[in-house]
Amino acid sequence: MSTCIVGKFESFHRGHQYLIRKAKEYGENVKLISIWLPIKTKNYQPLFTKEEREELAREFGAKLVTINFESVKNLNPDEFFSLLKRLDCTSVIAGEDWKFGKERAGNIEIAKRIGETLGIKVIPIKPVKIGDKKIGTSTIRELLKKGKIEEANSLLGFSYFCTGTAEKGRGIGRKIGFPTINIKCTKPLLIRDGVYKVKIKTSSFEEIAIANYGVRPTFKSGNRKVLEIHVPGKEIECVLCGTIRVEFLKFIRPERKFSSIEELKKQINLDIQTLKGG
Repeated sequence: MSTCIVGKFESFHRGHQYLIRKAKEYGENVKLISIWLPIKTKNYQPLFTKEEREELAREFGAKLVTINFESVKNLNPDEFFSLLKRLDCTSVIAGEDWKFGKERAGNIEIAKRIGETLGIKVIPIKPVKIGDKKIGTSTIRELLKKGKIEEANSLLGFSYFCTGTAEKGRGIGRKIGFPTINIKCTKPLLIRDGVYKVKIKTSSFEEIAIANYGVRPTFKSGNRKVLEIHVPGKEIECVLCGTIRVEFLKFIRPERKFSSIEELKKQINLDIQTLKGG
């Protein structure tokens, strides 16, 4: 027996979290039925990987069930509810404007009628808004691309993050007095190139740090983007760190090319002061 919520659940923003909290009022066993649409846009990048979305679901006390859109796109409203029945849904939390089934033929009133015949209680919820606007993943994506990380995090209700592992770099940071950990993320990042205040977490430690994301133009490193992390006052070896989670807290400045190593070092010291100042 599960209280189910149907949606895409790409970002787990504050609107999604509200639905999960409402679902828990009807039972602790909450199942998120994520209808995952095929990615048709060539440059489209999801906010979080499937594994990260599953991790977020667990953090919010729910189970994520991902269903390919292609497998359900031709189901009429009755057939779609039969699927929910097979997925052990005894109640469904849905927005008042919910549309479902082939050609979006189903609405909340149709859902209530079908649900009653199948023993599935349908509970309509008003959409979550900030001001007069609904919270949307597309808005969060645009804020991240513009470097407005704090605004994006406010809509998410948590810090945008990536998970990955440490990879061997060229050792440039250590040579100039600022040792770094290079993080190989499991997805392309949606953030603007630049310097960030971040929090890094592993199974053994958690640190506030400074990060640079970009192509490192001062060192002519090519077009491959790299995420480098420096923990002020520490040199952290991450050979055995395992999975690393990097949470982006604040955008400090854009990435830029410096005329000399000394100029770069001076700027890094200023960035560290900005980090310590909040």
